Amino acid sequence: MAVNLCWLVPGVVGGSEQYAARLLAALPFDDLALTVYGSAALIEAHPALAQRHEVVVAPVGLGRRPARVAMESTWLNANLRRRPHDLVHHVGGTVPVATPGPAVVTIHDLQPLDRPDAFSALKRRYLAYALPHAARRATMVLTPSAWVRTGVIERLGVPEHRVRVVSAPIVATAAPPAEAVEAVLAARRIRTPYVLYPAITYAHKNHGVLVRALAGLARNDAALVLPGGAGDFEAELDELVASLGVADRVHRLGRVPQSELDALLAGAAAVAVPSRYEGFGLPVAEAMAAGRPVVASNSAALPEVVGDAGVLVDPDDVQGWTDALDGILGDPVRAESLAVAGRERARNWTAERCGSSLAAAYRDVAMGRLDAPDPAGR
Repeated sequence: MAVNLCWLVPGVVGGSEQYAARLLAALPFDDLALTVYGSAALIEAHPALAQRHEVVVAPVGLGRRPARVAMESTWLNANLRRRPHDLVHHVGGTVPVATPGPAVVTIHDLQPLDRPDAFSALKRRYLAYALPHAARRATMVLTPSAWVRTGVIERLGVPEHRVRVVSAPIVATAAPPAEAVEAVLAARRIRTPYVLYPAITYAHKNHGVLVRALAGLARNDAALVLPGGAGDFEAELDELVASLGVADRVHRLGRVPQSELDALLAGAAAVAVPSRYEGFGLPVAEAMAAGRPVVASNSAALPEVVGDAGVLVDPDDVQGWTDALDGILGDPVRAESLAVAGRERARNWTAERCGSSLAAAYRDVAMGRLDAPDPAGR
């Protein structure tokens, strides 16, 4: 069996990077032998892939999309023809033209259909072809959530028995020691309490509603911490922070190493995720696993992930976000109740459960059991 990770540019592709790395790490060691195709940068960022699986490294860099698309259609397809596999899992949401053999594809979301204005004209044209092609070509489609699964069935016309939910595992790691958390906060000059929102500043991530909510909080000493790379809302966010006079309470950190993000999560009074569009919502699940109270948007797949273990708010309701955060910052009992509920909720995405779901999908495709019931019962 083979896995196509040529599309995965570390630090650039967002949550789909963690989806791929965590799922492959969770795949049970048994009779499933995998060959992973990807870039040298991928293996450098995720060395465990090479420790667990055979890796074939692309002969050129794959940092630019045209190069990746061309490499998949030429070098990757040539390798797959020369060395046939029982199946090829294309984890990036597209399937190369003329790729040989049975294909599994993960469709992470339907943003090209739901939010076409978020993409350049060239990328819109490419995805308008590539997404439906992937759905038609794949023997089985995997999705990170039931919400995306429903969209694939209804919008792309894929039969129900060919679409399964296979989520990425959420691994609850030990919290960093208090001294490590204090050191990060001191270095960044972040005061407590603070609300954390780790996300690239894309417009759909909806950072603005949190900045506006911050300005109305009962605690005027509370801060907002925003790690994540620059997106298309970066300039507008700068202007909004300045216009509301909260620049001294909003910490824009850019990309941070995982160790620092872990410390920021451990020290947060709450994690807020006001995004308008998520195919799953890893920051929400990770916050719950870490025992942080969660406030999330009631849009897309986020309600499915949060369940009753957090607070859901309309993404446009500034007062609703202010009230929800005030309710956590001002009520330690409420905050602890949400933390306990979140930890329990996060147990739905163990490595064993998610890895076994992926293995079952691989086996069913390889053995032609396409009518086999979904192990998740969906």
